[in-house]
Amino acid sequence: MARSFDYSVMLSLLLALPAQAALAVQPDAGDESLALARELERRETAVENLRGELGVYHPALREAYGELGGFYLELEDYEQSVSIYGDALEIARINDGLYSESQLRIIDAMIAGNEGLADWEAVDDLHHFRFHLASRLWELTDSRHLAAISEYGGWTMRAIRNDLLGDSSWVVQGAIDDVGSIYRRAIAALERAPETRPLDLADLLRGKAELDIYMMRAVAGTPYDYFPASVPRYLNQMRCRTVAGPNGQALRRCVNVQVENPRYRDSQRNNKRMALTRYSSAINDGIERLTMIRDRGDGLSSAELADIDARIAQLEAEYQQYYRRGRRDSLF
Repeated sequence: MARSFDYSVMLSLLLALPAQAALAVQPDAGDESLALARELERRETAVENLRGELGVYHPALREAYGELGGFYLELEDYEQSVSIYGDALEIARINDGLYSESQLRIIDAMIAGNEGLADWEAVDDLHHFRFHLASRLWELTDSRHLAAISEYGGWTMRAIRNDLLGDSSWVVQGAIDDVGSIYRRAIAALERAPETRPLDLADLLRGKAELDIYMMRAVAGTPYDYFPASVPRYLNQMRCRTVAGPNGQALRRCVNVQVENPRYRDSQRNNKRMALTRYSSAINDGIERLTMIRDRGDGLSSAELADIDARIAQLEAEYQQYYRRGRRDSLF
């Protein structure tokens, strides 16, 4: 009984007083640093006592590490926060298995910590891991899985728009195509499901269309001569001329020379137009499906219908702008 009592007392010491409450009782703002240091020491000591009492992999430590990591996050000590949450993640995986919902909150905190460090590669890895975990936990049509798709797609667009990962244009296109395929599978699954929420489908359609709009804008703004051609750039030609021989006789001398293929530039223009057409078709398909959801209504409120209308209008405006620009630039 004494062992159980010690554990409950130590855990309550750790969890009872949030950082803001501890600071609120300080009479002088000048003592804030001292108050923070004391609060941090108290929490670290409580965790250390728990670890000594229960062992390094006891499931109770997951919550204790989470509280301590959260405190470091409030202090903007992102490196320590990420390290502590990493320990919490390891404990969760040991006690709850490789795929457990308990890991998601920890991963979210680790994402916040790494964003504070501007370690975008780590943030990207964690977003990939979070989506992979959600895809193993829930069926594709589960609202939690759908939310994970939207979050993953949102991160992908943020990383690309702000060039956080420094990827080449071809790597970016590959990333967008990968996320686009995730959206397509989820959209197809929702359309087959008997009780699909219209707003869930609308969110996925909007997310997929935003990816396609981004790629259309990128294609439209890229000169056609940056696109690969479907034919070789150079052709070998035999060129002959008549020359005088050593005895004055006429000789025909031929050499192989490389000349630019007259179809090469046309092929580049055609491939740019094909890329535009590909994304154009995908955007139009998304707009048509959103329009069908709006027209059916399906019990949506006036505010929800207005939101879908606004999404459609925005997509149509961006589509017209970038498609016309891309078609015009591919002609010259």
